[in-house]
Amino acid sequence: MDIPAVILEIRTLGNFSISFQGKTVATDWPDEASKMFFCSLLSPLDQLFTWDRICRSMWGVPQTRTSKRLLEETVIRTLKGFFTRELGFNPLITEHEGIRLDLKRIHLDALEFHQAVVEGLSLLSLGNHAEALEKFNRADALYGGSYLPGLPGKIIANTRSDLESLHTTLLRDGLRQASSLAAQAA
Repeated sequence: MDIPAVILEIRTLGNFSISFQGKTVATDWPDEASKMFFCSLLSPLDQLFTWDRICRSMWGVPQTRTSKRLLEETVIRTLKGFFTRELGFNPLITEHEGIRLDLKRIHLDALEFHQAVVEGLSLLSLGNHAEALEKFNRADALYGGSYLPGLPGKIIANTRSDLESLHTTLLRDGLRQASSLAAQAA
């Protein structure tokens, strides 16, 4: 018997919310550090965060055995327990190299936006103007505003800046060019 994946809906563009089976969840975080850590993992630009990058981002120190253990004991263990209580499952996957999210069980608007833009640019370069326009329109519709507005953190701020630039480029170049070329082909 094939059990369907549980999908956690995460909105990051314009506001931040997590819903599970149509119900808003994860509104009462254990602490601000746990929330910031989890939100840092939501970046669609990185699928795996190395232990060193996380330690440097959170505490400004390189990964050592001690800093990794501290991270695991104070933040990751707290988050795993929090999500297990809130959702009945843990969306964090820890590996030897680092940590990532279980994207088979998560729908992330920023990831869908990023993929639509990249696919649109690829289609545009291949001359598939109408299909590129569809991808760009989908990306534009997904972009509800700034990425995780108001949340601090290096990874979050860098992702916010990169996605805003991608959206500006999409609007300035991609949509205009795809619309023009699709109209010429019709």
